[in-house]
Amino acid sequence: MSFAATKGCFLKDGKPYFVLSGEVHYFRLDPDLWEKHLVLLKRSGANTTSTYIPWDWHEYEENRFDFSGETHPARNLLGYMALCKKVGLHLIVKPGPYILAEYELHGLPGWLLERCSKDALAIDENGNVISPDVMSYMSEEFLRYAFLWYDHIMPLVAQHQYSRGGPITMMQVCNEVGVFQWLSGKIDYHGSVLKLYRQFLGENYGVIENLNGVYGTQYDTFDGVIAPRGSIVTRQDYCAYYDFHLFYRHYFAMYLDTLVKRIRSYGIDLQLTHNIPGWIYGHAAELPMLISTYEEVMRVRTDIIFGLDHIPEFVSFRNAHSDLACNKILEAMQPYGPVWAAEFQAGTREHHVKSDANDMAMFYVASLAHGLKSFNYYMFSQGRNPKGKGFFGKTFYFQTPLNAGAVKSPLYGVAKKHADLIHRGKDDDLLLSKTKASICVGLYMPYFYTELTVSQMLKERRLRVEALGLSLDPKFVREEILFNGLLRGLQTLNYPYDIRDLETTPLDSLLRYKQLWVVTTEFMDGDTQKMLAAYVKQGGHLVVYPVIPTLDNYLQPCTDLKDELMLQFEKKPSPNKVDAFGIEDLFTLWREKLVFEVSRGEAVTLTKTGEVCGLRKKVEKGWVTALGYAFGYSTDEHLELYQRIVSLNRIKKEVQVSDPDIQFVVRRGKKHSYLFLLNYHNEKKTFTVGSQRHTMAPLSSKVIKRRNGKASW
Repeated sequence: MSFAATKGCFLKDGKPYFVLSGEVHYFRLDPDLWEKHLVLLKRSGANTTSTYIPWDWHEYEENRFDFSGETHPARNLLGYMALCKKVGLHLIVKPGPYILAEYELHGLPGWLLERCSKDALAIDENGNVISPDVMSYMSEEFLRYAFLWYDHIMPLVAQHQYSRGGPITMMQVCNEVGVFQWLSGKIDYHGSVLKLYRQFLGENYGVIENLNGVYGTQYDTFDGVIAPRGSIVTRQDYCAYYDFHLFYRHYFAMYLDTLVKRIRSYGIDLQLTHNIPGWIYGHAAELPMLISTYEEVMRVRTDIIFGLDHIPEFVSFRNAHSDLACNKILEAMQPYGPVWAAEFQAGTREHHVKSDANDMAMFYVASLAHGLKSFNYYMFSQGRNPKGKGFFGKTFYFQTPLNAGAVKSPLYGVAKKHADLIHRGKDDDLLLSKTKASICVGLYMPYFYTELTVSQMLKERRLRVEALGLSLDPKFVREEILFNGLLRGLQTLNYPYDIRDLETTPLDSLLRYKQLWVVTTEFMDGDTQKMLAAYVKQGGHLVVYPVIPTLDNYLQPCTDLKDELMLQFEKKPSPNKVDAFGIEDLFTLWREKLVFEVSRGEAVTLTKTGEVCGLRKKVEKGWVTALGYAFGYSTDEHLELYQRIVSLNRIKKEVQVSDPDIQFVVRRGKKHSYLFLLNYHNEKKTFTVGSQRHTMAPLSSKVIKRRNGKASW
């Protein structure tokens, strides 16, 4: 008996398996209703359930544990696991040490906070405790207590894991590591953190002279290096923060690695997982940055499969592109595992957010179309917090498929219908189906290193690019030009795309695509610049904008891309509107543009003063389209510009749909192909697909299945 992740899907006993899970918190329900909740979850078509195991709930006093319900019936974890087995549901457990989950103190025991010294807590740049419930992950004191908790909970997990005949198939390691830092902008300067930071610098630079050469400093030893703090004013500040971002990725990997090694010491062979937050008020432009914080973990611990939090709140054209974009980015960073959603919206955390069941039905089908290979409904059952344990009060989640009394809502029927769609073929054809893309979008992770310089909640900014003589803010570029511009535009036009990590993807893999789009800022390392030039010279078509990088990641001159492709340009101001590819008055975001010297090549964009700010030229076997201006997607002209550039390589859509507002996806399995039709409009739509006429209700979807080898759609 085995359960594990592999490229593209999970495997149960060696066979592809779609994890269809629902989150049910036993500690937030009447134990007399546990079985009813689980039976109804099973009847909805689910095969798995998921729950946190709060440290605070079970170690209710120091060294006093209850897993059998002796002190409170809702502490009977052993009984709950037996019920999961009885009902026929696999189980995902999340035993912390942190669970968050709007549980008081994020699941840490109250006695722990009273017992711990300041040495266990995260410390800000002024030496103050950030918050009494925010621990410094690698502090010896915190880990000592966390491992004492593990000494009691992990043997129970091992006893009930799937390989020993139990229901548990997966376990989450901690929860949303780094989330406090992202939300608050408060960086942990604990002594153990700074010690590890200086060790990290020593390993990266070798000798202190190398660091001084990059920073422009005069440190005598690595032990004397001062961690960055405050605003970025000089290039030295910028370099230090850049390395601090790299270090924190290493630090999170070290923390999770420490937990995993301890977990494995108990004989636990479960598939491990971790979830990635990032949707804010129905938008996911920040989520790719959170994915980037785990990039080192993904490189060194492929036994941890990361899952996304997909929480759109409600579905519209404003966020319809978000799940596909995040799925593709996770796939690029985690090619060894499936794309799955650890928290897949079912209900809402805030009572004022009214999530319609039809919205969710639409989103669920769209997520399948966009490559989601498994998911966990969050929450399937509403909860009622034990007295004093709810961070926001008594009730946990609203509008869920089941309320706390196990009464069905309209969303229950939606979940059941969605399960029927997943299980309809009674095989793995849909699960293993793929899309085919001729367009690749390059992902450059250093543009996402901003969580230490911009806080989500307080909106504090430590980075002001103008102070460094730069023009482009990486956060704005990646969110508004890449995520909400290019990726939204390609999806709206119904062009499938893939995303690939420019730092790790082999050149041969990139050359399989007809076009490679790269959204840039003024900096990029020399190796990546050379790789992009090689892509062009060996026959690819590179579309690069809004600038050509001329600096490396430490803001030292680096012009490899410019030199290799023989591009000559200077920065000049001009009116925002330009004439591009025959489109008049195209709006650009900034007045400053790159003006190219045209010796060889074709001018494709002109400023209103007649200067060339967009150039297309052949270099050896391939082409580069270099655009020296910034644009996202806010007008029909922007959409037309994407279309005209895509058409340069005669890239065609797989299906002809008469209404351009209908989005579609074609997925191909070994036996069948699947055409997903998605109507994101709040009105009925009538249109044709090829010669067939279709009518779709507002905010609805349709899936058409056909055997491979038949005529086109």
